Amino acid sequence: MLPPAAVLPPIENGGNSPESPSGEHFLAWLRQRVQSRKLIINDARALVHTVADTAFLVSPGVFQRYAQEHPNTATLAKQDQVADWQWVQKRFEKLQLHRKQVNGLNIWTCEVTGPRKSRRLHGYLLADPRHLFEEVPLNNPFLQLGVDRS
Repeated sequence: MLPPAAVLPPIENGGNSPESPSGEHFLAWLRQRVQSRKLIINDARALVHTVADTAFLVSPGVFQRYAQEHPNTATLAKQDQVADWQWVQKRFEKLQLHRKQVNGLNIWTCEVTGPRKSRRLHGYLLADPRHLFEEVPLNNPFLQLGVDRS
């Protein structure tokens, strides 16, 4: 398990380091992007939200964004015969920093309610939001964590 975010090393070169893609690199990239506000949180199009007093990572969007910014993931993914974002997602899962549902599922559903419409987001809940935030923002008032009854 990784230490909380305050102890994680920063990504050099603004996140474009030559370091190989990995679960740890993904998390360091995500933390750097959130802290530099290159990835906004709790916005209608955000890939990271706060709900249930932790971080909610929208899937597959956040993994697709990482793969776009790190094209060498495509080569690694091809070796495993999966899409580039799926390769990143699996590396993130192996870190075991996310909460699982009672039924063992990794993916959670959030209901988004806005002034005009409602929709659902799917993603991962971090077990400890400090892996991403130094100070945890307030929960997004437009998101409600759902529990899958499967």
